[in-house]
Amino acid sequence: MLQRIITVALLAGVGYWYWSGPYQERVNPTPEQKLLENSENMRECIYNKKYAASRTLTGIVNPEEICAEELNLYEYEGQWHSYDDVRESH
Repeated sequence: MLQRIITVALLAGVGYWYWSGPYQERVNPTPEQKLLENSENMRECIYNKKYAASRTLTGIVNPEEICAEELNLYEYEGQWHSYDDVRESH
């Protein structure tokens, strides 16, 4: 009986830790995490566009512009922001 209580308490503790930590960070990222993710997505998209263009021997005029439109991003003060996010006003 005591072992069952300890097991349930341990599972509840781990569940609470996961819910309040890693899960919340994943579903509610900080603005800095969003900017980092946007930057990484843009880098990967531009690389893929350039690679595809080199494989097909077609020239892409501006892969950055194409990727920004595809990912719904815009550049502001050197960082990629999403049109879907609400920026904090300072």
